[in-house]
Amino acid sequence: MKQAIFAFLMLWMLPASAEEKIYELEYETDSNWASIEIRDDAVFVNAPADSTMSITAKDGLRAYTISPKKVYLRAKSRGVVNMNLFVKSTNNVLGITLCKGSRNSYAWLKSDQSKQKNDLQEQDHCEQHALVLNLF
Repeated sequence: MKQAIFAFLMLWMLPASAEEKIYELEYETDSNWASIEIRDDAVFVNAPADSTMSITAKDGLRAYTISPKKVYLRAKSRGVVNMNLFVKSTNNVLGITLCKGSRNSYAWLKSDQSKQKNDLQEQDHCEQHALVLNLF
C-alpha cells in the first residue's frame, strides 16, 4: 500500500508535459543561398491537413532541402525567395540560426508574434536568434 501511495505522489509531483503545437512561419531572403537551423527541441514538419506549404523564387531554385532540424535553399540567382514553413514545438520560443549567402543580402523569419532579420555586413553570414512563436 505504501508503494502505491508513493508511486501516486511521484506521478502527481511530476510537471505536466507541455503540449506540442504546430506553428506557421514566413521566410524571405534575397540571397543566392540560405539556411535556417533550429537549435532546440523543435522540428520542421509537413503542413497540417488544413494548410499548405509554398515556395516562390523570382528566378527559380537550384536546390531545396528540408530536414527536421534544418532548411537549406539555393536560388538560381540573387532574387527574392518567399516560403512558409511549419514547426512543431512545446516551447513558445524557437532558437534559430539564420544564414545567408553574402554580406549584402538579408534573410528574415517571422511568426505571428515576432520577426527576426539577418542583415549582417560581416564575413560570418550566420546569426543566432530567438523567435517568439506564441505568447502565453
